[in-house]
Amino acid sequence: MKLLFYSLVCLVLLLVLCLVVYVISFSLEKSFEDKGSSFECGFQPFSGSGFTFSMPFFVISLMFLLFDVEILLVCFYPLFYSFSFYSSLVIWLVLLFVLLATLFEWFKGVLSWV
Repeated sequence: MKLLFYSLVCLVLLLVLCLVVYVISFSLEKSFEDKGSSFECGFQPFSGSGFTFSMPFFVISLMFLLFDVEILLVCFYPLFYSFSFYSSLVIWLVLLFVLLATLFEWFKGVLSWV
């Protein structure tokens, strides 16, 4: 009974904390409108703020990093754990997750470079 009570208390505290963070994030959003602009000692900038950053390149590199780590975990999982039904289920679930995530990003148009 105590475990259920403490679980509910933790859940309520977590929800209150999430609500506070949500409210604070929207109240601070309007106060930092000039945060994205460049600043040169109070003067207007003489030139651009540098080179443009390619967002599709960043997304592709982040996807490569995440999927590469997942594939490495799948490849070396049987070496460190006994190959049983549970281990094969974990491997297939990770591979299914990688496939579904790739298909989702492909259909959303994230993988198109142009």
